[in-house]
Amino acid sequence: MTRCKHESCSAAEKVWLPYEFEGRSRGLKPYQYCIHCGVVKNISPDRAKPIGYYTNRLARMSITKVQMRLIIKELENMDFDDAYSMTKSVQEEIFIRVVKKYCKVSENNNISVSCSEVPNLN
Repeated sequence: MTRCKHESCSAAEKVWLPYEFEGRSRGLKPYQYCIHCGVVKNISPDRAKPIGYYTNRLARMSITKVQMRLIIKELENMDFDDAYSMTKSVQEEIFIRVVKKYCKVSENNNISVSCSEVPNLN
């Protein structure tokens, strides 16, 4: 995936899109988009975290530096911290999947990593 250096449109160029609040449609709201790739900026409460947030979580686990580097490299290659198109909930799913790939984990969805526990995953 090619990384875009997102640049927001001006206030006059915002697009009006429907939005919901507490599960109910509330009309239209102006959203910024990237002038290079056209992706609409995520302004929901479920905003993506920077990759450093997940790197810190990895640092609290008892895993080897090699495992940590492999996990971080894979996350970087998939535009994991793209604040425009990624949500935190999707990041959590990807993070859990990648950690399971490089660390021994039990089959249940509760990520009890045998390398250690992953704090605050669920």
